Amino acid sequence: MYAISSHICRKAERVGGRLRYLILGALTRSTYRIDRLKMSENRQTYEDYAQKGHYNHQDWSQRWQNQTTKWHVEEANHHLVENYETHLQDKDNPHSSIFVPLCGKSLDMIWLAQKGHQVVGVEVVEQPCHDFFQENKIEYKVQNLQGVEGKVLTSQVTEMNITIYNCDYFALTPKLLGYRFDSVWDRAAFVAINPDLRCDYAKHLASLMAPSGRGLLVSLNYDINERIHPGPPFCTPDALVQSVFSPLALVQKLSSTLLTGQRIERFHLSYMDENINYLKFNKE
Repeated sequence: MYAISSHICRKAERVGGRLRYLILGALTRSTYRIDRLKMSENRQTYEDYAQKGHYNHQDWSQRWQNQTTKWHVEEANHHLVENYETHLQDKDNPHSSIFVPLCGKSLDMIWLAQKGHQVVGVEVVEQPCHDFFQENKIEYKVQNLQGVEGKVLTSQVTEMNITIYNCDYFALTPKLLGYRFDSVWDRAAFVAINPDLRCDYAKHLASLMAPSGRGLLVSLNYDINERIHPGPPFCTPDALVQSVFSPLALVQKLSSTLLTGQRIERFHLSYMDENINYLKFNKE
């Protein structure tokens, strides 16, 4: 009798455990559905979304100090590699200048320098500017900028023609540079700049470009209502890219890639489209 009772108790425990598991699973799914329902009931306009998640110099500096910089990758961006020959390379001017705004310590700069280009980046946070040269074992020189708060870091390696201006993006001018850029590679600037500065960003970029200037711009599209914590990278749909840049340049969308995996999971998104746009400045 005791053995039978023990068997019944163990079986009841297993059934009870399974029941608790099913109940918890149902509650979790219900909570998820409720959260999604609340989100759909409170859908925001793009204008509402654009008012949230603004970053300042201190915020970016903190990200670099804490090494929470998942946008930085240890290889050249594949979109740059795939589109370089058709949309950035100038066979008549193999040493043309290429601008990399909000460059951080991007290895795209090394890839472009190895192609023979004069590469110029601008980055407001000082740490990644030094990290770039030190981590890649490139000897460099540091000088204070004249008339502008900031520094300029210059490669001392002949085959690595790379200069990084450690200053505010808007402080960089043709007068300070002494020339205008032939092309621009914007992989992570337009999607990171605060939304209220986008038009100013584009106008300033156009002012830095030579009359025949051209470039590649990465933009992102996702459901803004899925972002739990709004902020960079900001959603920059096709219509926005056109409205901001079309007064300044011809805009052509080259390709769109649906991102998957950890890149979007950490933002709690169901999808994210990464788009590559070609810009031809000073359209007539």
